[in-house]
Amino acid sequence: MNDIKFYNICPAGIESGGPELAHQMCNTLVRLGHNARMYYNQSNKLEPCDVSACARYLKYNTEHAKSMSEVEDGSSIVIFNEAATYWIPIINNCRKVLWWMSVDNYIINTQERDLDIIRNQIELHLVQSAYAYHYVTERVGISKDKVMYVSDYIGDIYRIKLPEIQRQNIVLYNPKKGLEVLRPIIEKTSWVKWVPLIGLSEEDMTAYMHISKIYIDFGNHPGKDRIPREAAMCGCCVITNKRGSAAYYEDVPIPDRYKFEAENDIDNIQECIRHICDNFYDAQCDYDEYRRSISREKENFYEDVKKFAEFFV
Repeated sequence: MNDIKFYNICPAGIESGGPELAHQMCNTLVRLGHNARMYYNQSNKLEPCDVSACARYLKYNTEHAKSMSEVEDGSSIVIFNEAATYWIPIINNCRKVLWWMSVDNYIINTQERDLDIIRNQIELHLVQSAYAYHYVTERVGISKDKVMYVSDYIGDIYRIKLPEIQRQNIVLYNPKKGLEVLRPIIEKTSWVKWVPLIGLSEEDMTAYMHISKIYIDFGNHPGKDRIPREAAMCGCCVITNKRGSAAYYEDVPIPDRYKFEAENDIDNIQECIRHICDNFYDAQCDYDEYRRSISREKENFYEDVKKFAEFFV
């Protein structure tokens, strides 16, 4: 199509939401007819790692950069993520894009020390969530015409419609996010079964999500998280706090009665869990809009990436 090449920086050998999103973009750019590759980095080494994609991402059929000379050749668009801002002033002779997937992780890791570098060297900002959009335009001070929305989509395995089966009083949670807040709630709601989602394959995750009634997430929500959406598409009711992206209806469009300002409001949280378990199929209808928005994400992502590429070509 042209001489422009897109390189998406991604940590080598890591399986999580951010790396999957980077592979999704690379795959979509290629399907749109562009030259796009992954840029795997490892530790503090600037040179791209010549390694294969993780097994989970082989389905995206991506290629990867093998040397800095091909990246820094003057015709490249390098897409940094908020965990790779250290490399912004070091990688040169290219046009630079910053993709804000996890606002909180950026703040924690950098204490915002490199905001001036970001303001001066980044040509275009991509945001994965409304939460990120407000941070970039209001805190970082980036003009809105330099900010573009490019979100993500969940895997197809979570979007498969299965016959509804008898749901059990099971509450799913991610023990890596907000466990200290959940402990007293778990102790007071022994009448439900609490299942941690950890060390599971995607097939096992979907199996649990199709027999459970609730997924609860009291983490920081540094971006538009995947597991709440995966659970909702599998039919679970979702309960959150109001941190990060969960505070924005655009990111988590569920009724406010399922979002809690005070995570120590154990009595009302317990009452909410009880209400869902006792009236599951009525409560499930409250998530219709959430599921509709999730079902549109893959198509929207394709259009967002197309618009992003057109900015440069």
